[in-house]
Amino acid sequence: MSHLDESRQDYDLDELDRRLIHALQINPRARWAALAPIIGVDAVTLARRWERIVEAGIAWVSGHPGPELRGPSAILEIEAHPAATLGLAQEISADSEAFTVDLTAGGREMLVLVATSSMDALTEYLMMRIPKLDGIRATRAHLFTSPFVHGGQWRLRSLSAEEIAAVERSIEVSRSPRGRVDSQLEDQLLRLLGADGRATVAYLARTVGVGQRRVRDAVAAMTAQGRLDTRLDMAKAQSGRPVHAWYFLRVPAALVQRVGSVLTRISEIRLAVSTVGQYNLILAVWLPTLAGVQRLEAVLEEKLPGVSIADRCVVLRTVKKEGHRLNAHGHATGEFSPLLTNMPQPSPSFE
Repeated sequence: MSHLDESRQDYDLDELDRRLIHALQINPRARWAALAPIIGVDAVTLARRWERIVEAGIAWVSGHPGPELRGPSAILEIEAHPAATLGLAQEISADSEAFTVDLTAGGREMLVLVATSSMDALTEYLMMRIPKLDGIRATRAHLFTSPFVHGGQWRLRSLSAEEIAAVERSIEVSRSPRGRVDSQLEDQLLRLLGADGRATVAYLARTVGVGQRRVRDAVAAMTAQGRLDTRLDMAKAQSGRPVHAWYFLRVPAALVQRVGSVLTRISEIRLAVSTVGQYNLILAVWLPTLAGVQRLEAVLEEKLPGVSIADRCVVLRTVKKEGHRLNAHGHATGEFSPLLTNMPQPSPSFE
């Protein structure tokens, strides 16, 4: 094990770290000077703490393509030969189309979240790329239709209500975002912010070779227009909820929107999306204990009469999360591949 791997494994969060992470979940690009009086330490201390957290791979901020830039997506269930599963996961994780890869127990060996630039590209990936991989026994794809909850909305519980409100007030809102950002600049910013969503305007401007004001205006416009979604993710082992589970639901079509509204109020849920496939609503949750999987199932059945929980599984390991490769402990390694957008892409060859 390298020294870097050890540092990613050994670092433990204290309460100040958790308060900082909670604040950045609310305002991922907040200035340290704005957060300092809320959290109760100086800006230099916050900057140093965040540097240590990122170096340890425990939490990271990324700027991903927003709703207006996302192409078609799907959840792919993969049944694989046990001896081949880890190798398959690593191979699939190298694909830009596969932005999250979970190894699971219960009904399937792997869950892969897939996003592509077009329906044709999604079809080609699911029907040409995946079936050619050695070790796969069966696959099932569920196409996303409507998201109700996403991981960027999940929060720690380390700040008070007053502190949360203060962080929310620190969010800088562009009053008059200009027209569409130049496509080349937009692509460059998405790649840079995907790897580090807190990259400074000065760094971004220097890297892409334009003025700071143009970068600042571009980031504000992309955010306001739904083309940039900046969020914090973290290692689940350090979240206080180390158990990651998936639920596969069948919901009467007339109730899907109402059920989705209820799910937004259940704090354990990190992802809730309606789908086209064998199940029409799929959930991902983080829980404190394994016993919580059954307890939450009972809560869902109580709150959602008429809804059937058709299947469930527990995540053993996440190999890739929102484009970031993770090590065996669930910490980010620093290796990142940008999420694909609905803009024209070079056609991959899966022949």
